[in-house]
Amino acid sequence: MAQDSSKDVPLKVLVAGGGIGGLVAALGLRQQGHDVIVFERTDLAKEFGAAIHIGPNGHGILKNLGIFPEELGANQFEKFADYDAQGELKNLMDLLSLDVWPHKWVGCHRVALHEKLKEKAIALEGPGIPVTLKTSSIVVDVDPESATVVLEDGSKYTGDIVLGADGVSSNTRKIVVGPEIKPRGSGKSLFRFMIPREAIQKNPRIAHFAQYNGCMTSWHGEVCRLVMYPCVNNTLMNFGAIHPSYMSPAKGEGWDQEASKEKLLEVFGAFGPQVKEMLDLVDSSTLKVWSLLDMERIPRWYKGRLALLGDAAHPFMPYQGQGACVAMEDAASIVALLPRGTSKDDILERLALYQSIRDERAHRIQASTRNSGQDLGEEEKRQVDWTNSFQYNFNHDEWQNSTKVLQEYLRNRTGPRI
Repeated sequence: MAQDSSKDVPLKVLVAGGGIGGLVAALGLRQQGHDVIVFERTDLAKEFGAAIHIGPNGHGILKNLGIFPEELGANQFEKFADYDAQGELKNLMDLLSLDVWPHKWVGCHRVALHEKLKEKAIALEGPGIPVTLKTSSIVVDVDPESATVVLEDGSKYTGDIVLGADGVSSNTRKIVVGPEIKPRGSGKSLFRFMIPREAIQKNPRIAHFAQYNGCMTSWHGEVCRLVMYPCVNNTLMNFGAIHPSYMSPAKGEGWDQEASKEKLLEVFGAFGPQVKEMLDLVDSSTLKVWSLLDMERIPRWYKGRLALLGDAAHPFMPYQGQGACVAMEDAASIVALLPRGTSKDDILERLALYQSIRDERAHRIQASTRNSGQDLGEEEKRQVDWTNSFQYNFNHDEWQNSTKVLQEYLRNRTGPRI
């Protein structure tokens, strides 16, 4: 009798979106032996230069794929300094004393990580079939039953499964849950910019703000807050300046709207002179502003053979630095649930498992992040238990978790081995 060779046939996976979540999924599925095409709407020639948090829950996923953030200039968070708006130090915490997590918590330049993921995904060497990356390819429609994507130019591609990793303005989300559920303004906006650490250290009046390696620093006003942390081997300081949206009306939509230094200094005008002196170091040509978006919980994560991940499923605000990590967790779950040997007939049940695994955790972190962004008084701040959030977010291995769930599912379906 001829043996069934279908178990040796790789799945054809179509990924809408070539951001961090999409590329983590693509690289992992390549390493599982599948044939992957990524459709990215931009030409990837102008990646936005900002840093991201990689918590232990994301760090472990990257290491499992053979990517080591420290080799990209990522640095471990060692301290947390909390100042009031006038620049008076309120708290200095040793984060290394809390470092009981399985992997390091680091700050990494987003462009460096994205480039490494892209490089490893499409490389000719390495396990699996190199990922095909199609840039300037906007996915405008998906038939979830046939796993067919339609691009803006009318061309069509059919696979075995489609992953919607097309970000906060997702087209694939509309297909899964309908157009009614969509991101909305949270009432807060964010200035994003970077300043060389050396420029801060050269000024004796503000040098103390950058005296420690790996220090995450925040300044809190009544309705505005400023967060700074280093990347690129502690040489470049990444800033996020959060404020009410009405104070900096956006001129358009998107993540890269230009802003002026004058507006930044105006919005943070009530902050102390040392803080404003530091903000004055910003290069206006690199200053961006965008609205922070929130979205209600989606009722389902997949439809037919189309599944959502990352911001397409759950846009995150930046208050706990978990947006990229949770997107990586989504991707790791998909990869673990689709090992080599998965047949096309298995896909729908695997996507049901994916939804059951990811829905509660992703939305719990999203809700916790939302609460972290509230403007709190001093007494309320003292009552917030950040340790519980750290432990829940960081002490999780999604690759291991999803692998275990799949093993239990298969064991229960087939019965115990004798």
